[in-house]
Amino acid sequence: MNISFLTSGHYPYDDRIFFHLGKSLSEAGHKVEIVSSKSGTKEVTQGISINCFEGDNLSKREKIKRFIEYLSNFNPEIIICSEPLPLLPAKQFKLKRNRNVKILYDITEWHPSAENLSAIKGPKKFYIFLKLLLFNLFSSSFTDGFIFGEWHKSKPYRLFFPFKPFVFITYYPDLNYISQIEPAMLPDKLRLVYSGKISIDKGFRNFMNVVSGLPLKYKDLQIYVKIIGWYESEHDKTECQQILENASKNISCSFTGRLSFNDFIGQLKDTDIFLDLRTDNFENRYSLPIKIFYYAALGRPVIYFDSVAIRANVEIAKFGFLVKPDDSGQIIKIISDYLENNNLYAEHCRNARKLAEEKYNWQKISPEFLRFIESLIPR
Repeated sequence: MNISFLTSGHYPYDDRIFFHLGKSLSEAGHKVEIVSSKSGTKEVTQGISINCFEGDNLSKREKIKRFIEYLSNFNPEIIICSEPLPLLPAKQFKLKRNRNVKILYDITEWHPSAENLSAIKGPKKFYIFLKLLLFNLFSSSFTDGFIFGEWHKSKPYRLFFPFKPFVFITYYPDLNYISQIEPAMLPDKLRLVYSGKISIDKGFRNFMNVVSGLPLKYKDLQIYVKIIGWYESEHDKTECQQILENASKNISCSFTGRLSFNDFIGQLKDTDIFLDLRTDNFENRYSLPIKIFYYAALGRPVIYFDSVAIRANVEIAKFGFLVKPDDSGQIIKIISDYLENNNLYAEHCRNARKLAEEKYNWQKISPEFLRFIESLIPR
Protein backbone atom coordinates (compact mmCIF):
# COMPACT_ATOMS: atom_id res chain seq x y z
CA MET A 1 0.00 0.00 0.00
CA ASN A 2 0.95 3.64 -0.47
CA ILE A 3 0.67 5.40 2.89
CA SER A 4 1.04 9.16 3.41
CA PHE A 5 1.72 10.97 6.67
CA LEU A 6 0.54 14.60 6.70
CA THR A 7 1.60 16.97 9.47
CA SER A 8 1.39 20.72 9.93
CA GLY A 9 2.92 20.70 13.40
CA HIS A 10 5.81 18.22 13.36
CA TYR A 11 9.10 18.00 11.51
CA PRO A 12 9.47 15.07 9.09
CA TYR A 13 11.99 13.20 11.27
CA ASP A 14 9.66 13.27 14.26
CA ASP A 15 10.36 10.27 16.48
CA ARG A 16 6.80 8.93 16.32
CA ILE A 17 6.04 9.67 12.66
CA PHE A 18 9.35 8.65 11.08
CA PHE A 19 11.22 6.40 13.51
CA HIS A 20 8.27 4.36 14.74
CA LEU A 21 5.06 4.45 12.69
CA GLY A 22 6.74 5.22 9.36
CA LYS A 23 9.61 2.77 9.69
CA SER A 24 7.36 -0.08 10.82
CA LEU A 25 5.14 0.42 7.77
CA SER A 26 8.12 0.66 5.42
CA GLU A 27 9.75 -2.46 6.86
CA ALA A 28 6.42 -4.30 6.43
CA GLY A 29 6.62 -3.62 2.69
CA HIS A 30 4.47 -0.52 2.35
CA LYS A 31 5.49 2.55 0.38
CA VAL A 32 5.63 5.48 2.80
CA GLU A 33 5.75 9.23 2.26
CA ILE A 34 5.94 11.95 4.92
CA VAL A 35 4.71 15.45 4.04
CA SER A 36 5.33 18.20 6.60
CA SER A 37 4.67 21.92 6.24
CA LYS A 38 7.44 22.62 8.79
CA SER A 39 10.43 21.87 6.55
CA GLY A 40 11.63 22.10 2.97
CA THR A 41 13.33 18.69 3.09
CA LYS A 42 13.03 16.48 -0.01
CA GLU A 43 14.88 13.15 0.09
CA VAL A 44 14.51 9.42 0.52
CA THR A 45 15.81 8.05 3.83
CA GLN A 46 15.70 4.41 4.91
CA GLY A 47 13.13 3.70 2.24
CA ILE A 48 10.80 6.54 3.26
CA SER A 49 10.12 9.48 0.94
CA ILE A 50 10.35 12.88 2.63
CA ASN A 51 8.54 15.50 0.54
CA CYS A 52 7.98 18.65 2.57
CA PHE A 53 7.42 22.36 2.11
CA GLU A 54 7.96 25.51 4.16
CA GLY A 55 4.46 26.42 5.20
CA ASP A 56 4.75 28.50 8.35
CA ASN A 57 4.14 31.72 6.44
CA LEU A 58 1.44 30.32 4.15
CA SER A 59 -2.29 30.79 4.64
CA LYS A 60 -4.38 27.77 5.63
CA ARG A 61 -5.87 27.73 2.13
CA GLU A 62 -2.43 27.62 0.53
CA LYS A 63 -1.25 24.89 2.91
CA ILE A 64 -4.25 22.77 2.03
CA LYS A 65 -3.57 23.27 -1.67
CA ARG A 66 0.06 22.18 -1.26
CA PHE A 67 -0.89 19.08 0.72
CA ILE A 68 -3.36 18.09 -2.01
CA GLU A 69 -0.63 18.44 -4.66
CA TYR A 70 1.60 15.99 -2.78
CA LEU A 71 -1.25 13.56 -2.24
CA SER A 72 -2.13 13.66 -5.93
CA ASN A 73 1.46 12.83 -6.91
CA PHE A 74 1.79 9.97 -4.42
CA ASN A 75 -1.80 8.64 -4.68
CA PRO A 76 -1.96 6.96 -1.25
CA GLU A 77 -4.45 4.35 -0.13
CA ILE A 78 -4.13 5.45 3.52
CA ILE A 79 -3.51 8.97 4.84
CA ILE A 80 -2.42 9.42 8.46
CA CYS A 81 -2.85 12.99 9.75
CA SER A 82 -1.29 14.35 12.94
CA GLU A 83 -3.37 17.55 13.34
CA PRO A 84 -6.86 18.81 12.39
CA LEU A 85 -5.73 20.94 9.43
CA PRO A 86 -4.28 18.12 7.27
CA LEU A 87 -7.58 16.26 7.56
CA LEU A 88 -9.11 18.84 5.20
CA PRO A 89 -6.81 18.17 2.20
CA ALA A 90 -7.05 14.45 2.94
CA LYS A 91 -10.84 14.66 2.66
CA GLN A 92 -10.67 16.74 -0.54
CA PHE A 93 -8.26 14.26 -2.10
CA LYS A 94 -10.54 11.38 -1.15
CA LEU A 95 -13.59 13.02 -2.71
CA LYS A 96 -11.89 14.07 -5.95
CA ARG A 97 -9.32 11.39 -6.64
CA ASN A 98 -9.83 8.18 -4.67
CA ARG A 99 -12.99 7.47 -2.72
CA ASN A 100 -11.51 4.22 -1.43
CA VAL A 101 -8.71 5.95 0.46
CA LYS A 102 -8.81 5.66 4.26
CA ILE A 103 -8.10 8.68 6.47
CA LEU A 104 -6.71 8.18 9.97
CA TYR A 105 -6.15 10.76 12.70
CA ASP A 106 -3.12 10.08 14.93
CA ILE A 107 -3.88 11.96 18.15
CA THR A 108 -1.03 12.72 20.55
CA GLU A 109 -1.90 16.30 21.56
CA TRP A 110 -4.84 18.20 23.01
CA HIS A 111 -6.75 20.09 20.31
CA PRO A 112 -7.06 22.92 21.09
CA SER A 113 -4.19 23.13 23.57
CA ALA A 114 -3.34 25.78 26.13
CA GLU A 115 -0.47 26.80 23.86
CA ASN A 116 -2.98 27.69 21.12
CA LEU A 117 -4.63 30.11 23.55
CA SER A 118 -1.62 31.44 25.48
CA ALA A 119 -1.45 34.79 23.68
CA ILE A 120 -5.20 35.49 23.94
CA LYS A 121 -6.63 37.42 26.86
CA GLY A 122 -10.09 38.04 28.28
CA PRO A 123 -13.44 36.74 26.99
CA LYS A 124 -12.01 36.29 23.50
CA LYS A 125 -10.10 33.25 24.80
CA PHE A 126 -13.34 31.29 25.31
CA TYR A 127 -14.54 32.22 21.82
CA ILE A 128 -11.26 31.07 20.22
CA PHE A 129 -11.28 27.88 22.30
CA LEU A 130 -14.80 27.05 21.14
CA LYS A 131 -13.93 27.86 17.53
CA LEU A 132 -10.85 25.60 17.55
CA LEU A 133 -12.72 22.82 19.36
CA LEU A 134 -15.52 22.83 16.78
CA PHE A 135 -12.99 22.88 13.94
CA ASN A 136 -11.24 19.86 15.44
CA LEU A 137 -14.49 17.92 15.78
CA PHE A 138 -15.57 18.94 12.28
CA SER A 139 -12.24 17.78 10.83
CA SER A 140 -12.38 14.57 12.85
CA SER A 141 -15.68 13.66 11.22
CA PHE A 142 -13.76 13.08 7.96
CA THR A 143 -11.75 10.23 9.42
CA ASP A 144 -12.19 6.52 8.89
CA GLY A 145 -10.48 5.71 12.18
CA PHE A 146 -8.24 6.94 14.97
CA ILE A 147 -4.80 6.13 16.36
CA PHE A 148 -4.60 7.23 19.99
CA GLY A 149 -1.35 7.83 21.83
CA GLU A 150 -3.02 7.72 25.23
CA TRP A 151 -6.34 7.08 26.94
CA HIS A 152 -7.34 10.50 28.29
CA LYS A 153 -6.86 12.25 24.95
CA SER A 154 -9.04 9.64 23.27
CA LYS A 155 -12.16 10.35 25.35
CA PRO A 156 -13.72 13.22 23.31
CA TYR A 157 -13.30 11.32 20.03
CA ARG A 158 -14.71 8.07 21.38
CA LEU A 159 -17.65 10.07 22.75
CA PHE A 160 -18.48 11.93 19.53
CA PHE A 161 -17.49 9.15 17.09
CA PRO A 162 -18.31 5.91 18.92
CA PHE A 163 -18.55 3.77 15.79
CA LYS A 164 -15.25 4.70 14.17
CA PRO A 165 -12.50 2.05 14.60
CA PHE A 166 -9.48 2.96 16.70
CA VAL A 167 -6.29 1.56 18.18
CA PHE A 168 -4.14 2.65 21.13
CA ILE A 169 -0.49 2.96 20.13
CA THR A 170 1.40 4.63 22.95
CA TYR A 171 4.86 6.23 22.99
CA TYR A 172 7.11 3.28 23.71
CA PRO A 173 10.56 3.59 22.07
CA ASP A 174 12.24 1.15 19.73
CA LEU A 175 15.03 -0.37 21.83
CA ASN A 176 17.21 -0.67 18.72
CA TYR A 177 17.85 3.06 19.16
CA ILE A 178 18.44 3.01 22.92
CA SER A 179 20.94 0.79 24.69
CA GLN A 180 21.23 0.53 28.44
CA ILE A 181 24.03 2.60 29.97
CA GLU A 182 25.66 1.20 33.09
CA PRO A 183 25.24 3.48 36.13
CA ALA A 184 28.26 5.70 36.78
CA MET A 185 27.02 8.26 39.31
CA LEU A 186 29.77 9.59 41.58
CA PRO A 187 29.23 11.07 45.08
CA ASP A 188 30.76 14.44 44.12
CA LYS A 189 29.27 14.76 40.64
CA LEU A 190 25.68 14.91 39.36
CA ARG A 191 24.60 15.11 35.70
CA LEU A 192 21.10 16.33 34.90
CA VAL A 193 19.15 17.18 31.74
CA TYR A 194 16.32 19.56 30.93
CA SER A 195 14.78 18.76 27.55
CA GLY A 196 11.98 20.18 25.42
CA LYS A 197 10.39 23.59 25.20
CA ILE A 198 12.08 25.97 27.65
CA SER A 199 9.32 27.72 29.58
CA ILE A 200 7.88 28.16 33.05
CA ASP A 201 4.86 26.01 32.18
CA LYS A 202 7.13 23.15 31.12
CA GLY A 203 8.88 23.30 34.47
CA PHE A 204 12.09 25.22 33.84
CA ARG A 205 11.83 27.33 37.01
CA ASN A 206 10.96 24.27 39.12
CA PHE A 207 13.92 22.41 37.59
CA MET A 208 16.40 25.22 38.25
CA ASN A 209 15.09 25.75 41.80
CA VAL A 210 16.06 22.15 42.54
CA VAL A 211 19.42 22.49 40.80
CA SER A 212 20.18 25.74 42.65
CA GLY A 213 19.15 24.24 45.99
CA LEU A 214 21.45 21.22 45.81
CA PRO A 215 24.74 23.14 46.45
CA LEU A 216 23.25 24.47 49.71
CA LYS A 217 23.23 20.89 50.99
CA TYR A 218 26.23 19.54 49.09
CA LYS A 219 28.85 22.28 48.87
CA ASP A 220 31.38 20.06 47.09
CA LEU A 221 28.90 18.58 44.61
CA GLN A 222 29.66 19.52 41.02
CA ILE A 223 26.42 19.74 39.02
CA TYR A 224 26.41 19.52 35.24
CA VAL A 225 23.18 20.57 33.55
CA LYS A 226 22.53 19.96 29.89
CA ILE A 227 19.68 22.01 28.41
CA ILE A 228 18.31 20.43 25.24
CA GLY A 229 15.50 22.66 24.09
CA TRP A 230 14.23 25.82 22.49
CA TYR A 231 12.36 29.01 23.30
CA GLU A 232 9.06 29.55 21.51
CA SER A 233 8.69 33.19 22.54
CA GLU A 234 10.85 36.13 23.54
CA HIS A 235 9.01 36.23 26.86
CA ASP A 236 10.06 32.63 27.62
CA LYS A 237 13.63 33.43 26.61
CA THR A 238 13.89 36.55 28.81
CA GLU A 239 12.29 34.87 31.82
CA CYS A 240 14.32 31.66 31.67
CA GLN A 241 17.66 33.29 30.92
CA GLN A 242 17.22 35.44 34.03
CA ILE A 243 16.79 32.22 36.02
CA LEU A 244 20.01 30.84 34.52
CA GLU A 245 21.93 34.01 35.40
CA ASN A 246 20.94 33.62 39.04
CA ALA A 247 22.08 29.98 39.23
CA SER A 248 24.80 28.89 41.67
CA LYS A 249 28.44 28.93 40.58
CA ASN A 250 28.59 25.21 41.44
CA ILE A 251 26.41 24.57 38.40
CA SER A 252 27.87 24.10 34.94
CA CYS A 253 25.23 24.60 32.22
CA SER A 254 25.48 23.78 28.53
CA PHE A 255 22.87 24.56 25.88
CA THR A 256 22.42 22.39 22.79
CA GLY A 257 19.17 23.67 21.29
CA ARG A 258 16.77 21.48 19.32
CA LEU A 259 18.32 18.19 18.18
CA SER A 260 17.52 15.42 15.72
CA PHE A 261 16.16 12.19 17.19
CA ASN A 262 19.46 10.28 17.09
CA ASP A 263 21.47 13.22 18.44
CA PHE A 264 18.93 13.71 21.21
CA ILE A 265 19.26 10.08 22.34
CA GLY A 266 23.05 10.42 22.24
CA GLN A 267 22.97 13.52 24.45
CA LEU A 268 20.89 11.78 27.11
CA LYS A 269 23.35 8.98 27.74
CA ASP A 270 25.58 10.79 30.27
CA THR A 271 22.69 11.64 32.62
CA ASP A 272 22.40 10.25 36.17
CA ILE A 273 18.77 11.11 37.06
CA PHE A 274 16.01 12.50 34.86
CA LEU A 275 13.69 15.23 36.13
CA ASP A 276 10.46 16.54 34.62
CA LEU A 277 8.80 19.12 36.85
CA ARG A 278 6.27 20.81 34.59
CA THR A 279 3.49 22.96 36.06
CA ASP A 280 0.46 21.24 37.56
CA ASN A 281 -2.42 22.09 35.21
CA PHE A 282 -5.16 20.14 33.43
CA GLU A 283 -3.18 19.36 30.28
CA ASN A 284 -0.06 18.23 32.09
CA ARG A 285 -2.04 16.26 34.68
CA TYR A 286 -3.86 14.24 32.02
CA SER A 287 -1.04 13.88 29.49
CA LEU A 288 1.34 10.94 29.31
CA PRO A 289 4.93 12.21 28.84
CA ILE A 290 6.68 10.52 25.93
CA LYS A 291 10.21 10.80 27.29
CA ILE A 292 9.56 8.88 30.50
CA PHE A 293 9.73 5.67 28.45
CA TYR A 294 13.00 6.76 26.80
CA TYR A 295 14.52 7.45 30.21
CA ALA A 296 13.43 4.01 31.40
CA ALA A 297 15.04 2.43 28.32
CA LEU A 298 18.33 4.13 29.20
CA GLY A 299 18.15 2.51 32.63
CA ARG A 300 17.88 5.62 34.76
CA PRO A 301 15.68 6.75 37.68
CA VAL A 302 13.13 9.51 37.10
CA ILE A 303 11.56 12.22 39.25
CA TYR A 304 8.34 13.42 37.62
CA PHE A 305 5.49 15.81 38.38
CA ASP A 306 2.55 13.95 39.89
CA SER A 307 0.29 13.08 36.96
CA VAL A 308 -2.95 11.11 36.68
CA ALA A 309 -1.76 9.73 33.34
CA ILE A 310 1.59 8.55 34.73
CA ARG A 311 -0.07 6.87 37.71
CA ALA A 312 -2.44 5.01 35.38
CA ASN A 313 0.13 3.89 32.80
CA VAL A 314 3.59 3.63 34.35
CA GLU A 315 4.94 1.48 37.20
CA ILE A 316 6.70 4.57 38.43
CA ALA A 317 7.45 3.36 41.98
CA LYS A 318 9.83 0.76 40.59
CA PHE A 319 12.21 3.30 39.06
CA GLY A 320 11.37 6.73 40.37
CA PHE A 321 9.09 9.12 42.23
CA LEU A 322 6.12 11.39 41.58
CA VAL A 323 6.36 14.78 43.29
CA LYS A 324 4.70 18.12 43.70
CA PRO A 325 6.70 19.94 41.00
CA ASP A 326 7.30 23.15 42.94
CA ASP A 327 8.34 21.41 46.19
CA SER A 328 12.10 21.66 45.70
CA GLY A 329 12.75 20.47 49.25
CA GLN A 330 11.01 17.16 48.61
CA ILE A 331 12.81 16.70 45.30
CA ILE A 332 16.24 17.52 46.76
CA LYS A 333 15.56 14.93 49.49
CA ILE A 334 14.88 12.27 46.81
CA ILE A 335 18.07 13.18 44.95
CA SER A 336 19.94 12.99 48.26
CA ASP A 337 18.62 9.47 48.77
CA TYR A 338 19.99 8.48 45.36
CA LEU A 339 23.36 10.12 46.07
CA GLU A 340 23.74 8.51 49.48
CA ASN A 341 22.13 5.11 48.83
CA ASN A 342 23.92 3.26 46.05
CA ASN A 343 21.64 0.24 46.44
CA LEU A 344 18.48 2.29 45.82
CA TYR A 345 20.02 3.99 42.81
CA ALA A 346 21.27 0.73 41.28
CA GLU A 347 17.92 -0.99 41.91
CA HIS A 348 15.96 1.76 40.16
CA CYS A 349 18.38 1.71 37.22
CA ARG A 350 17.91 -2.06 36.83
CA ASN A 351 14.14 -1.84 37.22
CA ALA A 352 13.87 0.92 34.63
CA ARG A 353 15.64 -1.05 31.91
CA LYS A 354 13.84 -4.27 32.85
CA LEU A 355 10.45 -2.59 32.45
CA ALA A 356 11.54 -1.18 29.10
CA GLU A 357 12.62 -4.61 27.89
CA GLU A 358 9.55 -6.43 29.18
CA LYS A 359 6.77 -3.87 28.61
CA TYR A 360 7.63 -0.34 27.47
CA ASN A 361 9.06 -0.94 24.01
CA TRP A 362 7.94 -0.49 20.42
CA GLN A 363 8.51 -4.14 19.54
CA LYS A 364 5.63 -5.07 21.86
CA ILE A 365 3.05 -2.83 20.20
CA SER A 366 4.11 -2.45 16.56
CA PRO A 367 2.38 -5.71 15.45
CA GLU A 368 -0.94 -4.34 16.70
CA PHE A 369 -0.36 -1.11 14.78
CA LEU A 370 0.38 -3.00 11.56
CA ARG A 371 -2.68 -5.23 11.98
CA PHE A 372 -4.89 -2.19 12.42
CA ILE A 373 -3.52 -0.45 9.31
CA GLU A 374 -3.77 -3.54 7.14
CA SER A 375 -7.31 -4.28 8.32
CA LEU A 376 -8.54 -1.03 6.76
CA ILE A 377 -7.90 -2.08 3.15
CA PRO A 378 -9.84 -5.16 1.97
CA ARG A 379 -7.74 -7.80 0.25
